Amino acid sequence: MKFCNSIIKGVSYYHPENKVDNNYFIEYFEQQGKDIRKLLKVTGRKNRYISNDTDETMLTMGLTAVNEVLEKTNVKPSELNLIAFSSGTPEYIAPSNAIKIHDAIRAGQKAAVYDINANCVGMLVAMEQVSRIMSSNSNMKYGLIVGADQLNKYSRFNEAITYSNFGDSACAIILENTLEDDSGFIDSDFYTNSSNHDKILLPARGLSSVIHDQELKIKDKLIKWTPFNLEGAFFSAKISIEELLSRNNLTKQDIKKYFVSQFAKKNIEQICFELDESMDKFTFIGDEFGYTGTTSPILAFAKAEENNEISRGDYIIFWSVGAGTTCCCILYKY
Repeated sequence: MKFCNSIIKGVSYYHPENKVDNNYFIEYFEQQGKDIRKLLKVTGRKNRYISNDTDETMLTMGLTAVNEVLEKTNVKPSELNLIAFSSGTPEYIAPSNAIKIHDAIRAGQKAAVYDINANCVGMLVAMEQVSRIMSSNSNMKYGLIVGADQLNKYSRFNEAITYSNFGDSACAIILENTLEDDSGFIDSDFYTNSSNHDKILLPARGLSSVIHDQELKIKDKLIKWTPFNLEGAFFSAKISIEELLSRNNLTKQDIKKYFVSQFAKKNIEQICFELDESMDKFTFIGDEFGYTGTTSPILAFAKAEENNEISRGDYIIFWSVGAGTTCCCILYKY
């Protein structure tokens, strides 16, 4: 008996045209008496794309990526049975951003539509959940996962860890439900340590304060980032990856590529070291796009596919981390 499984039918990405290199941020923070060159080296930043169009939002960016992936895959909006939108910087709380996408592309009525916010790990959480939903529902043919963030827009302009690090992007993936039991989603693992729940806050004083406190300062409407040690979260990547490999009778040698959080190149090197792997197996795009939040590992995957670095049948691993701290790891056969 064959079971349903979801495979990646197509992926697309979008970024604004406005490219900002390190020199801008180096000069900007020098005027504040800060030298951020070491930070930029640790994160691996060179460029990032940041929208300078006041009418461009994470929603419009997401829609651009969606239209491209629909055209690429020849999937009709009426064929979509699920639309999930992931963002840590949603344009709307009600209605969902996913329903805005549904209307914009004129999708059909037989579709589940919802937003998901697990911050930077959100697209992977959505991918894991949608894959498991599709495996138990043969009537669900196509699922669309959209992710978009504009983290730079919500950064405090005097805090380099956020303001100089973030870039804007959107990604869209279409999952297809098939009877192929040899490809697609295989397994997943999660790790959560909520002791850092108060270290990254957006808005800094909570949404109710933004709405009701008329004397609230701008900085308290933006991201509050209290420095903390992320090494434990990134070490958990090794544990999750090894757990998934063991459970599925695979070894590191079977894995073609790793697509992990692009928060900092140093962190990717840490995962590589802990696994005793080659850096050639880790796609790093943070020098080109900056840190793009929820799209981060999917953007790395999209670039690897674009550059023909992976082939159908390859085993790949996704991993990322979200504020709080929570992590998701996915084993996949492309």
